[in-house]
Amino acid sequence: IPRMTLSPSDSNLPFILKRRQFSIRVAFSLTINKAQGQTLSRVGLYLPQPVFSHGQLYVALSRITSYQNIKVHIDNSSVKSQKGQTQNVVYKEVFA
Repeated sequence: IPRMTLSPSDSNLPFILKRRQFSIRVAFSLTINKAQGQTLSRVGLYLPQPVFSHGQLYVALSRITSYQNIKVHIDNSSVKSQKGQTQNVVYKEVFA
């Protein structure tokens, strides 16, 4: 994180005043279920494991206004056969 030390140039104080500023951007997080029905301008999607409910992946990827503004991180360290993939699991017996 870049740090900027600022001090006033026209200070008449008997001590040196310094302020350290961190250039950060405010961000918020929410679950896929909470994002349902919302439209978001930028999205970062972190999937440490495959989604656990049918349609969650669709909901997560369809909240964005432009697909250029979405970043997806899929953690496949526990599954060695998949590289950059996740599963959208459908339990068909639920619909029977």
